[in-house]
Amino acid sequence: MASEMRARVTCPPMNWIHIINEELARMRLFASAALDGPAEGDLAVEAALGDLFENHLSQPLDRAVVYRLLDRQLRLLTRLDAGERVELLVHLCGFCADESHGIVQWDAIGPLRSVG
Repeated sequence: MASEMRARVTCPPMNWIHIINEELARMRLFASAALDGPAEGDLAVEAALGDLFENHLSQPLDRAVVYRLLDRQLRLLTRLDAGERVELLVHLCGFCADESHGIVQWDAIGPLRSVG
């Protein structure tokens, strides 16, 4: 019982801040690789997080959401095609191939939903 109480105290519930904190370095790496530079990558990450804060915080928690929003920014700016972005998501961000395909194929007009 005491160990359960400690686990609850030391493991805060998952929230958007936790997801962003856990993923921010990988998001910056993904965007920098896609855009050939950290400054450009950081601008894309900032735009994606701005979109998240303005429009999507009511959605269920899902780390793929932040990458969908980031990939939407990258599509406008990168020379990489969808397949190359899928590879980056797999190797830099730890998504499986199916999740990565779902991220790069996400239609920004459609609803955000879990790929897992």
